[in-house]
Amino acid sequence: MTDTTEVEILAASNAADRGLRALADLAAATAGANYRVVGGHMVHLLGRLYPTDTAARVTADADAGMDPVAAADATFHTALLARGYRLVTGNHYEAPSGDGTPLSVDLLVPGTGGRRIERVEYAGRGFDAIPGLTLALAADPIRVRVRARLTTGETVRFGVPVPGVEQAVVLKALAWRSRLAAKDVADLCTLLSITHEHRDRFPAWKLHTARTGARKDAARALHELVAMLDRGQRIDGLTIAPARLSGLIRRYVVDPHTARPPSDTGTAQQIARDPSGQEALLSALRAAVSGHPPRSKPGTPGGSTTPAQPEPPDHSPQAGPDLEL
Repeated sequence: MTDTTEVEILAASNAADRGLRALADLAAATAGANYRVVGGHMVHLLGRLYPTDTAARVTADADAGMDPVAAADATFHTALLARGYRLVTGNHYEAPSGDGTPLSVDLLVPGTGGRRIERVEYAGRGFDAIPGLTLALAADPIRVRVRARLTTGETVRFGVPVPGVEQAVVLKALAWRSRLAAKDVADLCTLLSITHEHRDRFPAWKLHTARTGARKDAARALHELVAMLDRGQRIDGLTIAPARLSGLIRRYVVDPHTARPPSDTGTAQQIARDPSGQEALLSALRAAVSGHPPRSKPGTPGGSTTPAQPEPPDHSPQAGPDLEL
């Protein structure tokens, strides 16, 4: 999905005002950079693009995930300073908001291979490195054009790139595994509800089969969450019933703890590849049970020379298992 999609947002609190203003400043400062909006704004915008009954939480800061070169670039730093921000730490910027609580922008970079948030240094500055961001940056973003009306009556307009829903699930699953924060659970409830209600719009979904990389790490984290829910362990941040969240994860995310199907070898592999061999084996087994010798198949040694006629193709619909959620 590379076309720009427009959404309208009506802010309902001062915190929402600050978050949207910070996001607009981020969009202006990062023009042309390879980045993605992550964090709460990512989930909120995806919820606008794919509506569900699950409300996304409001966030008052703006988080940008970008490659290290862009994050450490003086151009971006200078652009934020020009908009009234100051560098508080290596990756955290603040600007006056007018209501006592500053506007906040955080820059995040890809993790170096682990499954936890870590601190790394680029160009003499420290950055929070998050797992799953490399996957999000490698995929095409969803470009969102936002028209937001603040509680003051002011309207702000800006465009930002956000990860797709699957990449967002990976980011949030790994964030939850790293810090066990309630906000990550709330975001996962929203994202998995989106997945369930709009699954046909995600043809490239791979979390149901992923066995490697960030998707596998995310799947492992999500099924650890399922295990906690199944034990009745208290999980803060839930916005849907625990059983529903478990069901959504089981339906749309592979459990990497389960064993892989065994690899066929030797005779078994040959039988699987050769339908006539498989038929012969089944015939022999039936004969052993009944006490009668197996009948030769037409077109095989000892049988009729009349060629076997192919069966007509089966065009009946193949119904798969369905989970009532």
